[in-house]
Amino acid sequence: MEKSEIPPLPDTRYWRAYQGKFQGVLTWNAFDDLWQVLAASDGSWYVYDLDGPAPQAPTELGPALHAARQMYDEVRNRSYCGTVYVDDPQAPRFVKVFDPYKMGATCGSSGERTMPRYVFSQIKPDALPAPEPPAAPGFWKRFARQG
Repeated sequence: MEKSEIPPLPDTRYWRAYQGKFQGVLTWNAFDDLWQVLAASDGSWYVYDLDGPAPQAPTELGPALHAARQMYDEVRNRSYCGTVYVDDPQAPRFVKVFDPYKMGATCGSSGERTMPRYVFSQIKPDALPAPEPPAAPGFWKRFARQG
């Protein structure tokens, strides 16, 4: 099985910040503390649900925090969180929230990039480019599939 290279993210201010330094939110107490800090934060927040288009304007953070928290209701019986990453827990400006059931191979060994479900940021997001269609198999691979 051939492994394809993971294409780079766009070279924009938003995607450079996305690839910056983050701390994992490992405990449920730290998760709850972060949610309180986010709920009480001032400023404009962009909520990027990566299942949809990039937001064009800041939005109210409360409903998105509620939706993201609901993803974790069923997994809070685990001893750790580990699927939320924040640039600064005391003064967050960028938070990645991964779906605990769709983590994939986070180390990148699958040849695919695992993206978060939600990104909360104070930087306006740029859309991800559309994925490239898979390459057509070569002549011999097509012939082998028909047999």
